[in-house]
Amino acid sequence: MEISCPTCQQRYRIGDANIPPDKRVVATCKNCGAKIVIQEKAPSVDENAPTLAMQRPSVEMSQSYDASHEQKDTGQFRFIQDAEPFLGYAGFWKRAAAAIIDMVSLMVTGGFIGAFVGGFYGAITGTTADSDVLGRAVGILVGWLYYAIMESSEKHATLGKLAVGIKVIDISGEGVSFARATARHFAKILSAIPLALGYIAVAFTKKKQGFHDMIAGCLVVNSR
Repeated sequence: MEISCPTCQQRYRIGDANIPPDKRVVATCKNCGAKIVIQEKAPSVDENAPTLAMQRPSVEMSQSYDASHEQKDTGQFRFIQDAEPFLGYAGFWKRAAAAIIDMVSLMVTGGFIGAFVGGFYGAITGTTADSDVLGRAVGILVGWLYYAIMESSEKHATLGKLAVGIKVIDISGEGVSFARATARHFAKILSAIPLALGYIAVAFTKKKQGFHDMIAGCLVVNSR
């Protein structure tokens, strides 16, 4: 059987004997990380059975081909339970729109939280001295928790990303952890300097990654 990656067009030849019968089988492309549906039939549900990855061996690739030449690159596909189709990497303008929505959301949320914390601070200390420092600290904390919690949630997306239909995943196609989302958030400092080149890179890199995505090992993909 020969299969082709819908994203990078890399082709693989695998033995039919290695395909589990009567199962919906999805593999991960070794070249770009996209998901490839090998077999459409959905498996029967058995709550007591182990996962597909535990039941079945990985598929051995006999040879890998691209459009121009043959590659003798052997390896294995990793079976994954998540069978959502790969809808492509999120482009620069879609990500920019999501960032604007998130910025507005954070301004509103941060304003309410900042007013509450500032009022509480003034009531306790009887002064507004150093309130600007406190405000910046609260802003950093709110921004970090907003991105890290929402991007590591089941939706893998902030309000802005949900609005435009994109999400954050790791390079293997799985959702990101709180720690990885945190690393991605603070790596944005490097994307912002100098001249926001790390953000502009999204428009030119193969997988639409900014510097912060590359550092944290993340991808931003379309969710609809």
